Amino acid sequence: HLLDYDRYSIILRGKRTLLLSGLYVLAAPGPYICAETQAGGLPIWLVNMRQLRLRHMKTHLWKEYDPDFMQCCIEYFEHILPILARHQFTNSDGKGCILALQIENESFERLLGYPIGLHEDMRVLSKTARDCGITLPLFTNDGFEQGSFIVRDNPGTKFGIDLYGFDKYVESEMDSMEKKVRAFGHAASKTPIFIPELQGGWFNHYEIKYGYDAIYKFYGDQYTKLMLDTAFSQGCTMLNFYMFYGGTNWGTLGDADVYTSYDYSACIRESGIMSGRLRNLRLGILFLQSFTDITAATLPVSPSNKKNWTVRSSLDNTICQQRRTAHSNDLHPIELTIIRNFSKERQVRFELSVFDQDTKQETLARLSCHVAYKSSFIALGNYGTKNPDIHLILSATPIYVRAFTEDNSKEVWIAALAPSGPTEMAFRGPVYIKEVGGGNTQGTENIQLHQRESSKGTPISVVSVAEGTTKSAYVVLAPTLEADPRTPSPVLHIIFLNQKELSTLYCHYDNRSEETQPQDHRPAYDPRLVTWGSYNARYDPAKERLEVDATASEETLHFLSFSKVQISPNYVSSHPTSTLGSGLYYKTIPLSKSNHDSLEESVSCFQSTQEWIREHQAGLTLHSWQRRRTDFEQLEWQTASYKLSGSTAKFTKVNFDYGFTSGHILYRGFFKTQKSSRGQSVQLKLNMRNRVAVYVNGICIGTHMTYSRQLFKAGAKMGYDPKFQGTHTFKVPDEALHAVTSDSQGQDLEHKVVLVVDSFGLSRSPFVVDDIRNPRGLLSASIEGPSVVQKSVKWEVAGVDVRTLDMAYESTGFPDEHSEEGWEDVIVGESPAVDGEEGHEDGIRKTRLQDASLNKDPFGQNGVIWWKTWFNGPPSMRPQDETNKDSAKRGPRIPLYCRLEGEFSAMILLNGVLIGRYFGSDSPQQDFYLMDGLVHGAELGQVNELKLMIYGNSVNQREPSKVNVLVRPWWVEDAQGSLGKWTGNLAQGHLGEQSDSNGKADADNAASMQAGPFWTFRWPIETHKMIHFD
Repeated sequence: HLLDYDRYSIILRGKRTLLLSGLYVLAAPGPYICAETQAGGLPIWLVNMRQLRLRHMKTHLWKEYDPDFMQCCIEYFEHILPILARHQFTNSDGKGCILALQIENESFERLLGYPIGLHEDMRVLSKTARDCGITLPLFTNDGFEQGSFIVRDNPGTKFGIDLYGFDKYVESEMDSMEKKVRAFGHAASKTPIFIPELQGGWFNHYEIKYGYDAIYKFYGDQYTKLMLDTAFSQGCTMLNFYMFYGGTNWGTLGDADVYTSYDYSACIRESGIMSGRLRNLRLGILFLQSFTDITAATLPVSPSNKKNWTVRSSLDNTICQQRRTAHSNDLHPIELTIIRNFSKERQVRFELSVFDQDTKQETLARLSCHVAYKSSFIALGNYGTKNPDIHLILSATPIYVRAFTEDNSKEVWIAALAPSGPTEMAFRGPVYIKEVGGGNTQGTENIQLHQRESSKGTPISVVSVAEGTTKSAYVVLAPTLEADPRTPSPVLHIIFLNQKELSTLYCHYDNRSEETQPQDHRPAYDPRLVTWGSYNARYDPAKERLEVDATASEETLHFLSFSKVQISPNYVSSHPTSTLGSGLYYKTIPLSKSNHDSLEESVSCFQSTQEWIREHQAGLTLHSWQRRRTDFEQLEWQTASYKLSGSTAKFTKVNFDYGFTSGHILYRGFFKTQKSSRGQSVQLKLNMRNRVAVYVNGICIGTHMTYSRQLFKAGAKMGYDPKFQGTHTFKVPDEALHAVTSDSQGQDLEHKVVLVVDSFGLSRSPFVVDDIRNPRGLLSASIEGPSVVQKSVKWEVAGVDVRTLDMAYESTGFPDEHSEEGWEDVIVGESPAVDGEEGHEDGIRKTRLQDASLNKDPFGQNGVIWWKTWFNGPPSMRPQDETNKDSAKRGPRIPLYCRLEGEFSAMILLNGVLIGRYFGSDSPQQDFYLMDGLVHGAELGQVNELKLMIYGNSVNQREPSKVNVLVRPWWVEDAQGSLGKWTGNLAQGHLGEQSDSNGKADADNAASMQAGPFWTFRWPIETHKMIHFD
C-alpha cells in the first residue's frame, strides 16, 4: 500500500477551521521527508525493491538518475498533489490555506563545492507539481547554506523552483548568514531569506544516559526566542521552527536515530505542556506581528562597521545587529536594534547610548537596559506614533504588542517591566503624562517623566518606571497637557506588565482569509483583543467565544479589547479608576470560583476535577491483570535465506526483504550435540542489528545490543555500517544445554535456539548518505563447540510483513500480537500508596509484577510474556450541550504517562495501539506519554486497556529484576511555578520532591520547583454575553 489517499484527504477537511483560526500551511509532501522517520518516509515496499536507487543514490556521496524510482515519485505526486491543489491560497475562491509547496528535502545541488545533486530530479518533480495543478510558489531546502537550486539568470539552469530555502541547525554561528546567502547571487540576492527548518530543540539517541528533560535544561527557556531574534537580525522574514511540538514518535515510526519520543525538548512538550520556551518565543512573535509593517522589509546598518550604528552598549557582546526599514522614501528610517546578551561577564544590566542618525555624534539619550545572559529582544527606535508629535527615540525594554483603539484615539503598547533597574524609554521633544497608575501603588511615584537635553541641546523626554515596580502599571502620554476637546489628538497608552504576566500574554490577530473577514476588517498586525493571567487562551471570532485554559493556581483572567466589531464594548464602563487607565475596554474575569450562572456548572466541574487529582496523583489503579506466553512453536516460520561459509551462516535476506520492518524479527535455529559429549562448551556467535534476546531450549541465556552513534562503526545509526563487524559470542550454559531430550535414534541431543531481534528502524539516507538499506536483523550466525554435530544447523525466520498492513509502523513484529488465546487471570501485588509499605517506599502507587502469585516468570526468562491490565481514564473536556456539535467544550485536560522500571525489554500498547518501546538501561526513556486521543475519558464509560510485552532477563542473573509499572497524571517539577520558567520536565522521587542524580530526594529543590500533577481546565466564555458580568 502506498497511501490511503482518502484518509490523507481527511487531514485537510479541517481547512475551514484553519482559515477561521488564521492558520496557514507550508506543505511538504515529499516524496522524501527525512524527519527522523524510517526510510525518511519512503514506503517499505519501495525499499524492498532492491533494483531501485532510492533518492537516486548509487552509493554514498554519489547519485545516478533512476527513471524507475522517479516514476514511483511521479505516481505518488499525481495522487497526493491534486488533493493539496484544492486548498491552495492562490485559488480564485480565496478559500485556500496552503501558502507554498516544498519539493524534496535537503537534496543538495552542491555540497562543500562538489556537484552531487541531479538537476533532472528537481526539474521532473517541479514539473509534475505544476502538471497536478499546483500554482503556489515551489521551494526546496538546503541542509545548510550551500546555494542549491537557486533561480538563476541562465535559462539553461532552470529547476522549476521559485524560492531558495536552507535549514539552520546551530552548530556554527548565524551572524554571517545574510552575507553568505546574498553572495550566492541571482535570485538569492533579492528574494526573502527563508529558513524552512530552524532548530527548535534537538533529538536524542539510544544508549545516552540523559533524556529530553536534561536537553531542555541545557538549552534553557530562552533558546528558541534567541534563535528567532538572531534569524531576524540576519534579514530572515520567512522561517519554520522544526521541533516546535514534541509529539510522541509512536510505534516504530522513528528511524535508528531516535527512540519512541518526538519530544526534542520542544516549545510544546510531548505531553502538550506549553513550556517557558514557547512563552518566551511567543513574545518575540507578538512583536514581529504587531510591527509587521516595519519588520517585513529591513536592511542591515553597515554590518562591517559598527560605528555607524546609532545604538551602542556599555557592555561588550550585547548588540548583534541593527536594521532599518527599507522604504526608499525614508529619510529617517525606523531602526530595530537586536539586543543579545553574550557578554563574557554575564552581566544583566548595562547602559544603551542613542546617537543621532545623521551625525552619529550627538548623544540623544542614555538608558538603563536589563537583559538576562543568553537572552535577547528587538529594541524599537526612531519610531513615529499615531500622533506625529510623540516620537520614540529608543525603548530600552521590549515592546511586545502595538494596537490601536477603533476610533484611533489611542495607540497602545504592551511592554515589559525590567526585572531589575528602571524601565526606560526615550522620546524626542517634550511629551507629558496625561494619566498614570498601577504599579505597587496608585500614583506617580512609580512612573516618572524626566525632561532632558541631548549633548547638543535637543529636548528629550525619558519615561522611567522605578526599580522595584513588580505589578502592572500604565502611563498615557500626550504632546500637550491642554488639548482642544473639539479636535482631540491621539495619545500613546503604554501598559507595563511583569515577567509572570507577560508569560501568559495572548493576542488575537484577525489573520483570516478575505472569505471569513468582516467587511470593515483592519490590518492583520492590529490585534483585536489581548488577555493575560491564564495558562492559555484562544479567541474564535466566528462564534464570539474565548476559550480559556487555566491551571489550578490561576484565578483571574485579564481581558482587554481594542475592537467593537466582534465584541460589544459595553460590558465594562470607562472610568479613570480603571487599573489600566481610562478609555480602554478592560475586564477582569474570575476563574475557578464565581457566583455567576454562566460559570456555575463549570465551577462544579472544576471542583470535582480537583478531587479526582487528589485521589489519583499517586497513580491510577491498574486492575484485572492477565498474562499469556508467546508459543514459538505455533508461529508461522519460513526457511531463512543464507549461505554457509564454513560453520557460519551468512544471511542474504534481511528485515526489509521480508517486510519485517516494524519492531522484531524472530529467528529459530536448530542444532545437535553428541550425547556422549555432555559438559563440553557450546558457543553461539551472532552478528545482528540492533538488539537481541537469545533463548536456548526455552531459557534466556543473555541479551546484546549492537548500536553506535559513530560513523563506520558496527550498528551505526547513520551512514556506513561495516557488516563484518559486531559479532558477539554467547556461551550456552549447561542448564540450557541439559534442558533437552535425545533424538529419535537416541544418539544426539536436539537443541532449539530462538532469537528475538529488535530493529531500531531503517536509517533515513539524509543528505548524500546511502543507508536506508543498512541491514537489520540477523547478519550472520554460527554455533560452535566440539560436541556440535556438523551440518546439523539450520535457520528459520518469522515476523509481520508490514506490506500487508494499513499502517506499517504499529506492529511489534510478533505474529501472535493480536492473539486472544492463552490469557489467564493473575493476582499481582497491589497495596495502597503509603510511605514505607513494601513495594511503595517512595509513596507512589506502583505495580510490581514479581509479586504475581500465579506467575513465576514475569521477566521472560523462559520466553516472551504478554501482560494486560485496565484502568479508568481521567475526566476530560466535553461539550456543554451534548446535542449541539458547535457547543463550547469545558472541563479538564489531564495528560497521563506510563512509567516502567527494571532491566527488561518491553513494548507498550494502549487500547490496541503500539505507543512505546522500553529497553531498560539501553535507552534513557522510562516514561511514555499516554496520548489524549487514545485514552478513554471517564465520561465515556469505557475502561482503557494497557498491554505490555516483556522479555529479556538472563538466567545467569540470579537476583530477579524488578518490573515496576505506574500510570499517573503527568507529574512535573514546576507545576505551580511561574509559567515563563516552566520546563514541563517530569519530577521523580517522593511526591512533591525532586530526586538528584543519585536518587536522593532534594526537598529544598522540590519546594522551589513546586512539583505536582500538570492539568488545566477549559473555561469557555461567550464574549457577547460579557455585558452580564457587570
